[in-house]
Amino acid sequence: MRRIEIDDEVYAELERNVKGFEQPNEVLRRLLLEKGHSTAAALGMPNAAAPSIPGALTALIEKGIVQAGDTLSHVQVRKGRRFAAIIEADGWIRTDLGRYKEPSPALGKLTGTSIDGWAYWVHDTTKQSLRQLRAKSGGSGRGGH
Repeated sequence: MRRIEIDDEVYAELERNVKGFEQPNEVLRRLLLEKGHSTAAALGMPNAAAPSIPGALTALIEKGIVQAGDTLSHVQVRKGRRFAAIIEADGWIRTDLGRYKEPSPALGKLTGTSIDGWAYWVHDTTKQSLRQLRAKSGGSGRGGH
């Protein structure tokens, strides 16, 4: 991992943009890499196009197994908690805490623990886990490829 030094003013701006329990690096990642934002736009330079990196659910969307706008859920019965997410057109997952390329970090950030998002996110329309849908699509391994 590379490290950079930032001044107090930049760090204060990072702190103002924190959502939930994000660390400064996560804030930077969200601000700089989130769809609809580019590095230039995040730095106040308008009219810059944002690159789009396909998310892990892209293959499921392309095969018609899930659709953009479909919802995902995870229920922790004993704790009485329910988490929700939306599948976006680029295969990313949006939660209340941000956008995620992969299911596990999306669910892990919500639950506060390491968790297999492929196994525990349930596609609300089909009532199947992302792992089951990935297997149905012929995909396997990380990211469904």
